[in-house]
Amino acid sequence: MYVIFEQDTGKVLGISPKPAEENSIEVDLDRVIGLLEGKESRKNYKVEYNPKTKQLDLVNLRLQSLDGLHINDFIYEIPELYEKDADITIEQNQKETCWKVIIGSSLKKNLKRFKSRLNFSITSKHDPNILYKTLSVDFSQVLKKNYAVLDFTMPFEYENSEISVFTSRSFDTYQFRRILNDQN
Repeated sequence: MYVIFEQDTGKVLGISPKPAEENSIEVDLDRVIGLLEGKESRKNYKVEYNPKTKQLDLVNLRLQSLDGLHINDFIYEIPELYEKDADITIEQNQKETCWKVIIGSSLKKNLKRFKSRLNFSITSKHDPNILYKTLSVDFSQVLKKNYAVLDFTMPFEYENSEISVFTSRSFDTYQFRRILNDQN
């Protein structure tokens, strides 16, 4: 069966034996039989991105639990390590005086359409309690162009300040990289 959903919210609009031209995912019949028989409400379901499978998935909001989630999924410090084809890369580029949010090729291939906002907190090194700046980008823009650019607006961005980037973890792999003025 195919679950047809609203692109912006993930709200379930219907279930069909045939895929819609846009905004539908394939699911096993046993996952939606309660919806088809009228025993369950569509309001209890939503289509969301699953970072483990790197696919959109049907989620029962009533059964959704925090099992397996860690505090680091809610306040996740993006590592400043190289990750080949990281799902999301945050780049502080002092040479171009901007931040770049870049999507990995495997994530882009698996996630064709999805609207949401990505939010990142620029903080003191390893301390999410000392906030310097918040970056927010429309994820649909990142999907279209492979990246989004946010200009520097604060003095610390031009300096080699000790900073960290925190986010709510929505994807599997992240990386934070810096291109500093003193590098050749």
